Amino acid sequence: MMLKNGFSLVSCLFLLTLTTGCASLVEVTAIEQFSKAIESGDLKSLKHHTTMKFSKVALRDETSLDDLKILKIPTGETTIVEITDISENHKKVVAEVGKNKKKLLYELKRVTKTGEWVVDDIYIKQKQQNLTVMKSVTEQMDLLLTVREFVSAWEKGNRDDILGTTDGDFKETLQQLHPAFLAKLSQKVAGESKSSKKRRPDAQLDKNIAIIRLPRRSGEMVISMKLQDGKWKATDVAVESKVDGNHISSAKKQAKMLLAVSNFLDAYNKNDKAELEKYSASQFFNGSLDFGDLKLAALPQSHAAAADYELRIENNLANFVTHNDGKMVNLSLVKLESDEIDVPEKYLIEEVTLFQEQGNQQITLTSLFSTRAITMVFSDALSKRDMKILDFSSTPDFSNRVWKQVEPQLVAQLPLDEITEPGFEILDIQFNGAITKVSARQGNLPVTYILREHLGQILVDDIELDLKGRPSSVKATLEMMVQVQNYAFSMHEQNIRNLQRHSSRDFNELVWRQVDQVPQTSFNIPELLMSDLASLEINENAGYSRIQLGSAQRGATVLFKKQQGQYVVDDIMIHSDTVASNYLSTKKELRMSMAANAGTLKQSTVQATYTISNETVPDSSAAPQAVSIPEIQPTAFELPQQEP
Repeated sequence: MMLKNGFSLVSCLFLLTLTTGCASLVEVTAIEQFSKAIESGDLKSLKHHTTMKFSKVALRDETSLDDLKILKIPTGETTIVEITDISENHKKVVAEVGKNKKKLLYELKRVTKTGEWVVDDIYIKQKQQNLTVMKSVTEQMDLLLTVREFVSAWEKGNRDDILGTTDGDFKETLQQLHPAFLAKLSQKVAGESKSSKKRRPDAQLDKNIAIIRLPRRSGEMVISMKLQDGKWKATDVAVESKVDGNHISSAKKQAKMLLAVSNFLDAYNKNDKAELEKYSASQFFNGSLDFGDLKLAALPQSHAAAADYELRIENNLANFVTHNDGKMVNLSLVKLESDEIDVPEKYLIEEVTLFQEQGNQQITLTSLFSTRAITMVFSDALSKRDMKILDFSSTPDFSNRVWKQVEPQLVAQLPLDEITEPGFEILDIQFNGAITKVSARQGNLPVTYILREHLGQILVDDIELDLKGRPSSVKATLEMMVQVQNYAFSMHEQNIRNLQRHSSRDFNELVWRQVDQVPQTSFNIPELLMSDLASLEINENAGYSRIQLGSAQRGATVLFKKQQGQYVVDDIMIHSDTVASNYLSTKKELRMSMAANAGTLKQSTVQATYTISNETVPDSSAAPQAVSIPEIQPTAFELPQQEP
């Protein structure tokens, strides 16, 4: 009886050992077959000894074996440490593999049709930032293969493949990008690989986010990826390059910039200002494009601009440089960031600069369109005698010397006939730094507008024209003519104070300081001073100026002398065919009137000795000769009737 019971106990122990051994043998066989397939590089055998899920994810490409080698999965002798049955067809097995007895966690599943156990996944312990974590081979393989697929797509430049590797805002921007720009961007991003098949990318994973650093020939590619619906997709990519000009801090940002450039060029070439406003900075659009004639400056089409470009980025500013018909074109971009977190940044064009490669000439669209606009506005204001517009569109120097000096009652009398002929046409524009010259035709008269930049604005500084007997500078001519007309107005208005201010010392001593009102003469001097300009001579070195008005039979010559840095009237020579010499000195005529009409003198005033003329002063004891002095009624000074 005891023998029988002993035999039964031994039999039970033997059967238990046999059963455990059979179970271990199943797991060992599954793991070793997987290991042998890796060692032999047999992809077909490897797929046979893994589940469909593992094959589709980790073995989906011919390069999968290379990536498995990068992961350095231990192979060789296998010792089972622990087996956990999850279900009838699912086990978790902890095994020591290889010479170093590396512990791995295998997930095994049984194939329903054959009953064979195969590998479903493997977990390897890895240290990251002083932490030990378990990494899934399937997850790592998926990421490695996705990186290779990303690089391959960008190297080949196929649009659909590139879009297939990206997601989110990055993908949306690339989808809108002109194909030519996307192709060029992919070339810049892909660069040249550095035998990447056997170089393991450095991947940092955190839940559903991964940062992958991949060596390139001239630097390193950094890919930002996100796990979305079980698939890794790139959300951005950067290229850290050792070669100047090849560095890309963010392909997504560059794509946004290129999209802004592409949209701007498309709208510009279609002359669609409503669309153009969407892609332009408000100051650039309102101060240039909105009123500019876009046909005046040709910009390249998007596909042409993409063929050869350089994108220079610095903080929130960028410059897109391309070439078009022998000219370099620079589009300046500015980044606009929203205060709202969910609103992405936006790039707008804030200026376009055209460079003429021969001659080193450069011009901005703002300058071009503003120059034309301000010139047209100025010409129109001249014709209308619109002093507000003339003042607004002139440089401070032009305005202070001319427009601010004009008496309101004399605006209509400004001598502008030559430069206000009907038919104004701009012929050419030449830019040279802060100075711009606009060649134009006013009727049949060629004129040149000189514009100067002042505090960021393009303003008219002068007009040049070639007329015999006068300076080419309209500013210099008007400055003198306004003084003459103001002088005439002061005489008409009996404004002795103004006459004193704008007369020479000699004129003041002989006349204006001795009278309370303008002495009457037989000549209508204010009317003569309002005659048409015949000639103007300015001698800066000698400090004098001479203006001839009207004709030799009826007119005047105004003599200016420079005192304390400004020209003042020294005398007015009257032209008249009623006198033998045809010329009379106004100082002399006024002195004669003062002598004939003592009542015009200030009380207790002693007349100064007349020094200009060599003629003998008549004897005061002789009976004074009666002088007929007509009443002065100069129609040129009548105020215009006001409109109701």
